[in-house]
Amino acid sequence: MPHPSITGMAAGLSVAQYLNSATATSGGVIKQVADGNLNSAFTQLSKNAINLATSPAGKAVLSTSIVLATAGGLARKWFPSVKLGGNKLYFKI
Repeated sequence: MPHPSITGMAAGLSVAQYLNSATATSGGVIKQVADGNLNSAFTQLSKNAINLATSPAGKAVLSTSIVLATAGGLARKWFPSVKLGGNKLYFKI
């Protein structure tokens, strides 16, 4: 069973990866910011956020991240003694 913090990170990173996704003509949002193209980075981020909420692929990412975060929360509630590096179970990353 994964640790709740790992499921939370996985959920957040899947959404962040979708928001950073690139187009064919430019790099991802982070690359655009690093190159100093703040206007195009904000425009791309806005488009990606709208696609996240409206497109079938974006909805799948949101649904998956919600399930992952819920699984982590339930694991934390049902098994409070299971901790990363805890004294009962030890998970190596």
